[in-house]
Amino acid sequence: MKQLLLISLALGYLMVCPIRANACFCAIPEVSEAYKNANAVFLGEVVEIIEPKNSEENGAISDRSFTITFKIERSWKGVPFAASEFSVLSAQGQYGCFAFPPVKRGEQYLVYADPAFDSGTWSVVTNCNRSTVVRLDWHPRFFNWGTIDAYSDIKQLDAITNLVLRFDLARSRQRK
Repeated sequence: MKQLLLISLALGYLMVCPIRANACFCAIPEVSEAYKNANAVFLGEVVEIIEPKNSEENGAISDRSFTITFKIERSWKGVPFAASEFSVLSAQGQYGCFAFPPVKRGEQYLVYADPAFDSGTWSVVTNCNRSTVVRLDWHPRFFNWGTIDAYSDIKQLDAITNLVLRFDLARSRQRK
């Protein structure tokens, strides 16, 4: 009887006590949606990280963000043809929970660079898109649920862009 009372109290406590929730939550889009929303999608290695010009939270995003320059290895969207480097903005883990974790020089990333909300020319990397580090030793059991598999994304990006090219080519053919 005592055990039943303890179990009832424990269950009652769990039902009454508030559950901690993370105030920062965003749904990571599927590859096709992330591709569609991004200004640029590419695979690249970090070659330079430039500190922000200032740290004012009300300042322009281009002034208060780090400028990350990538050596382009492959591009699916938005990087000018034959460009060897491309720069995006990143908070490097600062300015709240939507900030992309700090990138490291020399590491390779699959980047979905979204439009910066207050800058027409810059693109930004956040925690709420599919951008991820590319690891040679990637295996799903070593990472948390929800971790993005860059290699799977790359295959899907190849399929998306090949379908787009085929569709565009088919449209442009003249009928005889």
